[in-house]
Amino acid sequence: MGSKLTRVAALNAVKPGGVVMHIGLQDWASEIDMRKLTLAEITLMGTYTYTTADLRATVKLLHEGAFGDLSWVESVPMADGAKAFADLDSGHIASSKLVLLP
Repeated sequence: MGSKLTRVAALNAVKPGGVVMHIGLQDWASEIDMRKLTLAEITLMGTYTYTTADLRATVKLLHEGAFGDLSWVESVPMADGAKAFADLDSGHIASSKLVLLP
């Protein structure tokens, strides 16, 4: 969630006691409801980047199957992205992760 819109959506969706991870820096600033964070005891965490060594190690582990069954990931053509996300939102796709392919 690196943009203002995704930050707002994440903070609106998180349940009391939940965690929101801010990844990336697409937008520099946005309003954050500090009252909601405090009263709902929400944790807001930030992460910036990874190193090339981290990326290589992750790809190696992924190739070795270290992350287990990835059947929860579905790949769809970029052109079908809007429909795929609509299907995901309406519960017509069982996968919890969509990867859009060029």
